[in-house]
Amino acid sequence: PIYNEEASIIKVITDWNNEFIKYNFTFCFVLINDGSKDDTLRIIKSLNIEAYIINKRNSGHGRSVRLGYDFTLSSINSKYIFQIDSDGQCLPDYFFKFWNNRKEFDFIIGSRVSRGDGLIRKMISKTSSILTSLIVGEKMYDPNTPYRLIESNTLKEALSQINESFDIHNIALTYILYKNKTKTLRIPIVFPNRIGGENSISLLKVFQMGFNMLIDIYLLRKNDK
Repeated sequence: PIYNEEASIIKVITDWNNEFIKYNFTFCFVLINDGSKDDTLRIIKSLNIEAYIINKRNSGHGRSVRLGYDFTLSSINSKYIFQIDSDGQCLPDYFFKFWNNRKEFDFIIGSRVSRGDGLIRKMISKTSSILTSLIVGEKMYDPNTPYRLIESNTLKEALSQINESFDIHNIALTYILYKNKTKTLRIPIVFPNRIGGENSISLLKVFQMGFNMLIDIYLLRKNDK
């Protein structure tokens, strides 16, 4: 998912492209331009990489993630799907640990032990983790982490249980994968401050989406019983 990332997107994609080349596997990027108003779309079209570019109206991070997942599962014959954000906070440094454990775990997710997001976003994330854990009845540490590697069949099964309109797909997907007792590995990662760009939603919108997310998680949990 990409929104107004003209300041960061060249470095992010270049760094990750160079990282993936090290492993001698076939890969491509799926870039979801979530209605960027700056020069992001022109920049990503100009990059010399293997990529599918999907340009859409702004609908937020979660729905962009879901669109990327659905497109990849339906249109690309991929064994593994790796998700990151586009603001420079997801560092390639940790990918080796993810890739090296892919055969033993179907879901590998980063745990942000250090974050450069600022106090407000840290508080929102912490509150989200606590409330989600209370609703589902088990510890859900940092369920919104965008740094994750998932085996494709595992992802397809999980998404079949999540409504496409879910605003915060990362949390819903983490919950479903935990519920399904997916073989999961958490790897500590450091999350630096974003390189540039901006969030596509205001702080008020974050709280509104968070409230809706808690309702959706509650309904997911209720349907499981």
